[in-house]
Amino acid sequence: MALTRLNASGATSTKNRTDSICPFSGMCTTCVDGCLGTCEIGRSAIRGAEVIYPQPFGSVTAASEKDYPIDLSHFNIMGTAVGAYGVEPTSDAAIFPAVNLETAVGRDGSLKCKLPFIIPGLGSTDVAKNNWEGLAIGAALAGVPLTIGENVCGMDDAAV
Repeated sequence: MALTRLNASGATSTKNRTDSICPFSGMCTTCVDGCLGTCEIGRSAIRGAEVIYPQPFGSVTAASEKDYPIDLSHFNIMGTAVGAYGVEPTSDAAIFPAVNLETAVGRDGSLKCKLPFIIPGLGSTDVAKNNWEGLAIGAALAGVPLTIGENVCGMDDAAV
């Protein structure tokens, strides 16, 4: 079972000519001689490795297109909060602003975070270069780490 549409993606601006595709190859069930080649196979035959990058390259980030048969909306978490500590167990004291979500990451836990998440690296496109200041300020204000992507120096000649 494929969780993505093979050889067709909004991220790469590719699509199949027909709705009917072979689940093993991702090719249209009737791959026609003379087709304009809008699928990933046809486009990469003409454009090469350029097709593996999200389009328009440099100004987008891409997310998963997987269509899982089940997602978190199918679950109801019906637990109870027991064993809480650190605050008086009354409805006046146990309120949302009193919640502490701080955590620590790193091998020795020395990097303290106000919230339990990390902003991922955005180095393969101009998105990081064009938005770094705002992302860095937001991460600092929120007290969370902002990581540097694997190709930030390749995309931003002024990176130090």
